[in-house]
Amino acid sequence: MKVLVLILILGLNACTSKNNETIAPKEESFVGIMNDELIYQGEITQISNTIIFKSFMQAEIKPDKLIISSHGGDISLGMELGSWVKDNNLDIEISNICASSCANYVFPAGNKKYLRKDSVLIWHGSAWQQSWDTDDLPKDFQSSYLTPIRMKETMLLDRFGVDNLITVYGQINKNVFDHILFLFGQNKDGWDYSLKDIHRFGITNIILIDEEWNWRKYRPSQSSQVKRFTVDDDYKFKLRRFEM
Repeated sequence: MKVLVLILILGLNACTSKNNETIAPKEESFVGIMNDELIYQGEITQISNTIIFKSFMQAEIKPDKLIISSHGGDISLGMELGSWVKDNNLDIEISNICASSCANYVFPAGNKKYLRKDSVLIWHGSAWQQSWDTDDLPKDFQSSYLTPIRMKETMLLDRFGVDNLITVYGQINKNVFDHILFLFGQNKDGWDYSLKDIHRFGITNIILIDEEWNWRKYRPSQSSQVKRFTVDDDYKFKLRRFEM
């Protein structure tokens, strides 16, 4: 049972896909200020969060934008970073990739959200994913970790004005064929949305630096690894769709 709990916790905390590295290879990690720019490059970790917070606090001239490239990381730390971005009214620019916890909690936190023509945005689930709704989970794990983290996520996305369905829509709406591919190791890199559908979920004020955003066009060899989900026509925006 202890082994099972450990595996479950690691899976939830990661909220990311190692296969995302094939979509946008990891860059050399760097967190701090370079050439007066606030940069967060690499996995979302406690150490990196502490460094970025301290760098910003100590800067004589405060940057107004966080430039980030991250494949994601721990759910709690992603929310911590997103909340900090919101608290400081920072803009967000995706330099390479923003996946999983980065897409869930950091990108929507920005005041203005800048995308380059090949910026990759990938969602990969969250604390509210249905795979956690099972009686196999120990009750103490549900009460001590899962329930609080779900409440925190709901409140944070509500603060951003974002429908928390965005984090799990690709899992809820998979068809039978998608599930078969997933079981056999395919389509595990997550999913993305069109700009129109991202807006429908409540993420607005997006600025296209190159006057276009089409990462699939500029990364054609990797585009098939990420499922594109189109939001249903009858979708209706709702805040706190999932809450305890």
